[in-house]
Amino acid sequence: MTPAAGAWWQAAAVLAFAACPWLAHLALTQGADGALRLVLLLLPLIALAYWIVAHARSKLSWLAILVAAAALTWALEQARAGTWGLAFMYGAPHAAAYLVLLWLFGRTLRPGRDPLISRVARRVHGALSPEMEAYTRGVTLAWCLFFAGQVAVSVLLLAFAPLAAWSLFVNVLNFPLLALMFASEYLYRITHHPDHPRTTLPGMLRALARDASVTTGSKAP
Repeated sequence: MTPAAGAWWQAAAVLAFAACPWLAHLALTQGADGALRLVLLLLPLIALAYWIVAHARSKLSWLAILVAAAALTWALEQARAGTWGLAFMYGAPHAAAYLVLLWLFGRTLRPGRDPLISRVARRVHGALSPEMEAYTRGVTLAWCLFFAGQVAVSVLLLAFAPLAAWSLFVNVLNFPLLALMFASEYLYRITHHPDHPRTTLPGMLRALARDASVTTGSKAP
């Protein structure tokens, strides 16, 4: 495959990834059936299968999770339990992702541990002043509250609100709320700590990804 073709495939994958939650919301609220529903049910499973083959370390464990997710989705669909099969296929990854992030960030706030954002900031900027050490600890805590809030609101909406309201929060507002959180932290930082070295969002995300890769690939102290 040529570099240009590879770039087109990557762009198509990103567009499909971004469009799926919106389409899932429409399917949940308007009761879509047929081919569209089947594609929306299969795409997350295909994406997980690809990740398992390409990146997962414990492939058998992840394969068991994939099979269990597929079986539960099929059972919910066969039971005709409203649209719960589709809701599970998009709600479970949302909850799992935020719970994992809450664990990754939260465990670094324990006494004697180095807060994750502090560690990432040192990777990008080098040594931090005591003021920035305190600030980055606070940012780590703020992200923990954001992740916990995402899961808590999702559970409360699923339990007490119409399914359409839950789907709007999980499928449509998920990425805008993430972007708002990033933007709010950035605006606070440049207004309250203007002398702190700046970094781009892609640079910070790359540093976070490297740190998470190192952390999950080794035993925590």
